Amino acid sequence: MNYVATVGEREVKVTVEVLGGSNYKVTLDGREVVVDAHQVANHLWSVLYGYASLEVDVTPVPGDAFEVLINGDCHKFALMNEQRRAMIRAGGKGAAGKAMVTSPMPGKVVKLLVSEGEEVKVDQGVIVVEAMKMENELKSAIAGKVKEIFVAEGEVVESGAKLLLVE
Repeated sequence: MNYVATVGEREVKVTVEVLGGSNYKVTLDGREVVVDAHQVANHLWSVLYGYASLEVDVTPVPGDAFEVLINGDCHKFALMNEQRRAMIRAGGKGAAGKAMVTSPMPGKVVKLLVSEGEEVKVDQGVIVVEAMKMENELKSAIAGKVKEIFVAEGEVVESGAKLLLVE
């Protein structure tokens, strides 16, 4: 899955590819690394990178942002998938139109937070997908009404799968 991380004023292109098991290929602005990542507690991960063992605490904060503590060093950044970023840039937050919510990576639908016909606000959580042993609350990019839901709770989805449509 493709993402854009914003660190201060700098934007970094991030791609995450599941290689199998707990191995992931992560590309940061064209630089590839392979990591072995295991979730050991709610926000705590054990990551093997090269010959280094890292303790990584990932805490989501409002606004597509994260605080990540890596072996005692704190890093703050915003992260969004390229599709959401493109929609926001094209129409601005809360723009009228249609917004398809898609799965950022393969996973399992854990919970539907809305139902068809329900009104939603910009950045309102609409669905929870578990991927890489983490629950990810996906949000609506626009204000509008849930037009159609394409999945059910418990369903396994592929990366890019249509989850629901807001218009």
